[in-house]
Amino acid sequence: MKNILLIITLILTPILPLFSQVKEYIGKEDFSDWKGAQKVKKNVATLSNTDTLSYTYSNQNRIYFPGIHRPFYGDASDWTKYKGITFDIFLASDAPTEVTSIIKVDSLDYSELNPVSTAKIRLVRKGWNSVFIPWNMFNIDIGQRRGTLFAVKHVLLTADAKEKYQIKNIRVTKGLATFLEAEVQGKSAKAGTTVNYEFEVGNTTDHKQGVQLLVQRNGWESMEPCLSNDVVDLEAGEVKTVQLTVRIPDHIPQGIREKQVIKAVSNGIGGSEETLEFITVVSVPIPNIVFTSEGWENVREKAKKYDWAKKDFNEYIKRAERWKVPKGKDFSNTKERPLGQSVFNTVGHEIYNCAIAYQLTKEEKFASKCIQLLRRLADPETGYPATLVGGSNSFVGEGKFWQATGRTYDLVRESSQLTEEDHKKIQATFRLFANQTIKGNSKGAISNWNVAELTAAFYCAMNLQDWHLITQILEGPTGIYNHLMHGIMNDGWWYECAVGYNTWVAQEFSEIALALQPWGINFKDQKFPIGTTKHFSLLASRREGGMYGMEFEKWGKLERNNVCIKDMWDATVPFLDYRGVIMAVNDAVESKVSGKPYELAYYLYRDPEYAAIVNRGGDRDLLYGVPDLPAVTSEKMKQSAYADNMGIVQLRSQKKDRPQREQVQASLHYGSHGGFHGHFDRTSMVNMARYGRSFYGTLAYWFRYSSFMYKFWKQTSINKNMVVVDEKMQQPVQNARTMFHTGDMMQSTVVETNSKWSYAPYGGIKWEGHTFAEKMWKESRTIEQPENAPEYGEVTAFTEPVMQRRAMVVMDDYIILADYLEGEQEHQFDWMMQVKGFKGIEADSVRYFSHTNQMNTDPLGAAQFITDCDWYEVQGTSKTQFEMCFGEGCDNQGVRMPNREDGPLKMDIYNAWPQHSKIMIGTSTESINVNKKLWYSILADGQEVVNDSTGAWILGSKNISIDLSKTKQLELISKTERRVNNNTLFWGDAKLILKDGSEVYVSSLPIKYENILLPEENGKDYYGGPIKIQGELMANSTPAMPENLKEAGKVIIDLKDLDVVRFEAKVGGDFPLGDETSRLKNMAVRTQGKQKKARYLAVVEPYESEALVKKVTAKSANELTVELKDGRVHEVVFAGLDEDGQKVKVITKEYKDGVLLREESSDAKKEVGL
Repeated sequence: MKNILLIITLILTPILPLFSQVKEYIGKEDFSDWKGAQKVKKNVATLSNTDTLSYTYSNQNRIYFPGIHRPFYGDASDWTKYKGITFDIFLASDAPTEVTSIIKVDSLDYSELNPVSTAKIRLVRKGWNSVFIPWNMFNIDIGQRRGTLFAVKHVLLTADAKEKYQIKNIRVTKGLATFLEAEVQGKSAKAGTTVNYEFEVGNTTDHKQGVQLLVQRNGWESMEPCLSNDVVDLEAGEVKTVQLTVRIPDHIPQGIREKQVIKAVSNGIGGSEETLEFITVVSVPIPNIVFTSEGWENVREKAKKYDWAKKDFNEYIKRAERWKVPKGKDFSNTKERPLGQSVFNTVGHEIYNCAIAYQLTKEEKFASKCIQLLRRLADPETGYPATLVGGSNSFVGEGKFWQATGRTYDLVRESSQLTEEDHKKIQATFRLFANQTIKGNSKGAISNWNVAELTAAFYCAMNLQDWHLITQILEGPTGIYNHLMHGIMNDGWWYECAVGYNTWVAQEFSEIALALQPWGINFKDQKFPIGTTKHFSLLASRREGGMYGMEFEKWGKLERNNVCIKDMWDATVPFLDYRGVIMAVNDAVESKVSGKPYELAYYLYRDPEYAAIVNRGGDRDLLYGVPDLPAVTSEKMKQSAYADNMGIVQLRSQKKDRPQREQVQASLHYGSHGGFHGHFDRTSMVNMARYGRSFYGTLAYWFRYSSFMYKFWKQTSINKNMVVVDEKMQQPVQNARTMFHTGDMMQSTVVETNSKWSYAPYGGIKWEGHTFAEKMWKESRTIEQPENAPEYGEVTAFTEPVMQRRAMVVMDDYIILADYLEGEQEHQFDWMMQVKGFKGIEADSVRYFSHTNQMNTDPLGAAQFITDCDWYEVQGTSKTQFEMCFGEGCDNQGVRMPNREDGPLKMDIYNAWPQHSKIMIGTSTESINVNKKLWYSILADGQEVVNDSTGAWILGSKNISIDLSKTKQLELISKTERRVNNNTLFWGDAKLILKDGSEVYVSSLPIKYENILLPEENGKDYYGGPIKIQGELMANSTPAMPENLKEAGKVIIDLKDLDVVRFEAKVGGDFPLGDETSRLKNMAVRTQGKQKKARYLAVVEPYESEALVKKVTAKSANELTVELKDGRVHEVVFAGLDEDGQKVKVITKEYKDGVLLREESSDAKKEVGL
């Protein structure tokens, strides 16, 4: 490690004696590595107006974010330290000449940066002209400028001169004539003391210059700046250091900030003026980021007075006492600098918890633990300064980790255990991370990941009390303020349209607001201009859309001119149920936000609606919990609501005098796509809940972002509750909610889209450095790869736009879904639902007619992942029944369905139209880890006849058929990884074909097993269920799971007494495991034959014990009759569903014994009595 000490020391040194050179040639001065010049003589290139002079960088070896998924892919040059490009150009006449300078990034970076940036200047003077083109002359958005300048690959120069012209001295420079630079531009000190800065003055010209310096003043400043020199004489290219001293008067209060602006003029030429800004502040006492000392005393007092606070107090202490400080990664055997290796593997919750325990108790044992981690983190040889990765190899993980460590240092900083050397190293490390983060946010991205990282950098800068650094993080082109302006949509939702990210980002913004309060900044109430462009991000791929089928625009209405933090908290309120739980949309699970999130919101805003949400929760939060909450409730949890930008419409039944838990709630999805976190499911019923139990979640099962299944399967349309076209994926386009009605009898809405359909991105997200075949093997998940497969990650086979309109009606006890689809071509339509616990199908006529191992074997489509499919032909209205339960004793293995109340949820699904259809019940993938690498071989009389491997999971099976004539002994050998989660491997229906044509299953023979784990029951899987390999029931399978995973397993078969000619088997993994009663099923209702149009009418009844619906019939695709067991009859008519979405009308009538009791229309309401 000693060989990297010098490098790290340079990184940490507060003031460097000199910055890099003042200017630098692009390529060689003699143009020997440039292209396009007609001739070069004495370092002067001659060109005509048809020539382009170009240079390409190579072998630059930049260090940026090693080991973190934020790469600059191209081999390019870093120009960020310079101010512009300079050159001398000779023109043969005074004719106006346009000179064009172009910089390009590597094509590998086109999707993220400004690919081509151009600047043009006009010259009208004969002879040699000295040209300086500053970066702000190039057509690069400010939000992307620094990122683009970090990745310059190609430089091009052209001039439209009428005659030949000459160019020399093409360089990048730090300024036109001079430059000013300082490593630290913000410091704090107590009133009555002084602050000292150092900055550099440099001469960027080729001649001697005199530079005049002065400090600009507005006139109301109290701080007194003084320069060590106000005149500096510089030789060509020379750099000198100047000191700035700022005296802070003793009457100025804490938190006051003043700017000192240094101006420099060279050789009396005012146009050469350069400026450098410093921000000096009166220091604020620590701690001040989470709470001030007074705030922490309030927390401690709270714990003494209130039982709920004391309970949480004790939990902090218990967790802190249990926490063992991680030692961090061992680099003792590393010869090179360990760039890109994470020092720790944690997001830091434990250290922050421990620091809170220290503030609560002032016990030094807790500070000692925190300081131990901080010392390792700041170690120049083995910490962040060496690796540039702190706690995680993703920058969102780094954001979480540094948020924790940044606040931790603030909380333990007063401990006497910290030495001056500790403070110096920790603060230098925090500065390094903050500067790295500013660099990392230079591409123009807006996302929750960036907010996490910027928040962390903000805490680090707050510890330094460097307000120049803090201002960059808050006010930079893609800083915190711009994230708020462009990330929050008109309806208050965060643009990624996932409820978890909305809450998380709102929480981060709110905690930043708390940290700014001691400095007199009211960020919590500050209103910012709302972003008016549809694109939220400046990345090229986000502006264009289409990457992996995604769209990155904000859709829906734009009706307001400002946004603020509170908008994000308010956006969630109408969608929370009576428990404070919100449905899942996009990449999210159902979340309970009635705990800490809304404790924080109420702490900040004291909004009674927030108190009502906290009151719905259980445990209170010690830090932000406000004692003696008002005993308020909210009517909003009972009401229907919509958010047009985020794209959710939630309907709630309104039966009078019914407990809220018994009301029916259902939601449709539309609106903005959400980028990487968006699902392809406009018109899908993303939520249907009753009794605090919902049947579905958009992430009901999970494949990690890194898995190919994340975009190849999980986000696609076919595993949603919607009508799917040709088993493909719906493309996101602008869509609309065209009706919303709330009444006493019914709640109704209509959403629609007109989308193309395509295959999902082939192989999901393309991971650099891997082919799709390599990615499959890495995940231990093999699927068939066709010979002419699309490019990895490519979206293909688009249909024409297909109009898709869904009306949803929520009655007191059931839901109606009415669908209309129309395309120009004929299509296959599948009405899909995803439900656990299939019980059976009833109808006027039900005929089981087929089983397929997969819904479709097409290796390009997502339907291949639905296995074990039973197909039924149905006449008339069908009733498909499901039953699931939650709580102790309920089988919810493989699904992520948190925040469900204990108990059963039954669902009857009535499909009334079309009246002749096919129904498929298939098995979903779920999140059961059955994937494993399988190496297998077969020996015939000791000779190897098969040797292969596969990633065995729900798919990945391999068919084997080999000639065994005259073979006396057969050996089946299987080996897997040393760690597996479940036992799944079988030689599926392994059998011997005898000479007379008969077949003998290997499992029926007296075979010998070596290191093979045997199931408890022959013919069953390892968990007592049927053996199914790639969706096929294989009851006569032979086990292949090694008992000792370190060694291969072997099945030995004696063939001496058998006249065997062939061996056949399907080797692979079993799925599902054990009892299948509660498995998640994919239900499809398919129209008969391909059609241009499709209509569906369905009723969904959720209930706890006894169903109320007796019968459902459809007179037509527009007319539905629902008979209830209490004698009531509902007639429902959908008018205009196949015409114009704006004109759709729903009419409901309720009868009993032939008498009309009431009726309601979506455009009018009328109550009728007996």
